[in-house]
Amino acid sequence: MPKSLRTFLEDYRRAMPNGLIHVTREVDPAHYDVTAIIKHLGAMKKFPILIFDHPLNLHGRVSEMKLVMNCEISQRNVQIALGLPEAMNRSGMAEACLELGQKRVAPIVIDKKEAPVKEVIAVGREVDLYELPIMRHHEMDGGPYITLSTVARDRKTGVYNCSYHRMEVKSKNTLTCFSAVPRHLWRIFRDHEENGLECPVATVLGHHPAYHIGACTIGPFELSEYEVIGGYLREPLRLTASETWGERLLIPADAEIVIEGALIPGKRVVDGPFGEAPGYLGPQRYTTCALYEVRAVNYRKGAMYQSVITPEGDKPWMDLPREGAYLRRVREAVPGVTAVCKFGRHSHYNVFISLKKMSEGDPGRAAAAALSFDHAKNVFVFDEDVDVYNPTEILWALATRVQPHLQVSILEPLFRGDFLDPSLVDEIKTSCMIVDATRPLDRPFSPVSRCPEAAMNRVKLEDYIPAEVLQRIATDHTTYWC
Repeated sequence: MPKSLRTFLEDYRRAMPNGLIHVTREVDPAHYDVTAIIKHLGAMKKFPILIFDHPLNLHGRVSEMKLVMNCEISQRNVQIALGLPEAMNRSGMAEACLELGQKRVAPIVIDKKEAPVKEVIAVGREVDLYELPIMRHHEMDGGPYITLSTVARDRKTGVYNCSYHRMEVKSKNTLTCFSAVPRHLWRIFRDHEENGLECPVATVLGHHPAYHIGACTIGPFELSEYEVIGGYLREPLRLTASETWGERLLIPADAEIVIEGALIPGKRVVDGPFGEAPGYLGPQRYTTCALYEVRAVNYRKGAMYQSVITPEGDKPWMDLPREGAYLRRVREAVPGVTAVCKFGRHSHYNVFISLKKMSEGDPGRAAAAALSFDHAKNVFVFDEDVDVYNPTEILWALATRVQPHLQVSILEPLFRGDFLDPSLVDEIKTSCMIVDATRPLDRPFSPVSRCPEAAMNRVKLEDYIPAEVLQRIATDHTTYWC
């Protein structure tokens, strides 16, 4: 059976029988009910998949669609979705994503009659986005927002691009689409616009987590991201013709919901504010916000609508391919790189690198490679004995292995920044910082205090503390990124 959101939920039920919760009481996603529930659970360090059986739509009525949240919210969820072993650590998962993204699988096209997403179709005047249980995510959001990935196709090469953009609901059939230089969607749209053409687009509002994770990949413009998604799925992504554009724009056949339409040339709309991925309220935008005219809604019977809440919740784990991309880039510069931490609220513009240092130039080369990406601003380089996913070890190394006047480099604002960074003075340029927290090779440095390995192997904890006593000791997660 082709992979879909439904097959994932079945896999998840088998692996985590207590981890999927149905909320049967009515909730109003457009007035923060869902956000508040997820925030309360997160404060308790509880991260179940939530299926809201009776969410209200934007008309204020119970939607015929369910709302599903948190599918990619934890490490274990992503392991299940990508078929990775539970024992695999974070570093291993980034390596696995790097491998999956390189094993591209070409999609296949099926007839519309065989495509589950075509079970119900609304076109033209039948289109009504208000029928969907669309969320408001944060206080002061300009309106309800769609936050999942949009598909576009380069008209010259035919290559498909999948990327995430905030989209504010403006009417029953119009959205904003906020993009910006140098995003690939903006390049595709501007090419159409400069030639007086509408830009065909579609937005996928529910699919297997491997689809959503694959859509986060970072790669060259010429990379077909449907093929990358196939690598993450470990099978061909099934596609079918769109209602609006036919075979000019193919859409995922096993998605829950796909809206489709066009970005209109010469039309800009005010978008925002919106609570963005860095954790701040993004301002209103206009010049880079295209008008998205929705002309068809395709969905399965009993469809499940999905959304993500930025910056916490699902989005950090969906960014795992980004970490894999950084790992690939810095390892090309310095083969001794052992790990890269590059997602989560703490790492949005920070990059944490560990490496086996062979020369004094290795930290600088690794940092320079990381700074070649637009989302990197501050790069911290450590020895391989530092766990770059553990803040206690990071802060310890910064405190004990760095002389600021020698090992901190501040670079002039000549680097391309990210539009979402609220600290930018210039709209697109940023300064950068490199911190070399590695031990020197050219002089002695104090060794790390350790318990002898022979003693660690000889002393067995269960011989000294009964198992039932160990089980009663609470686990403290406060020293780890969550």
